[in-house]
Amino acid sequence: MSQSDSVRAAAGPNVERTADPLANDEPPVDVPKALSLLSDEYARELLGVLSEESLSARELVDRLDMSRATVYRRLDRLESAGVLESSMRIDPDGHHRKCFHVIVERMQLAFDSEGLTLEVGE
Repeated sequence: MSQSDSVRAAAGPNVERTADPLANDEPPVDVPKALSLLSDEYARELLGVLSEESLSARELVDRLDMSRATVYRRLDRLESAGVLESSMRIDPDGHHRKCFHVIVERMQLAFDSEGLTLEVGE
């Protein structure tokens, strides 16, 4: 997404997206999922590492103090929320590995008289 997405929500569980007619075909960030994931320490740790470099799930398991299941579960949730993207990499040994990288550069949360605003930019 080259344009930033804005989300305006009343002080409740309903979140509404503003339509961007200039947006491309890439799926937008699922704001409720992203906010939920940001409250998860494992997801935040994965985002911190992946913001520095693209890595496979196996490389993440080796670097972090997380179980393999936790890494895969959080990667899946972050990818479905639109915060991560994956691509296939062929290792020198011929194995194909899915690598993950962060596609959101910033998320800015603000409170105002109209409710909660979350701006996501790439």
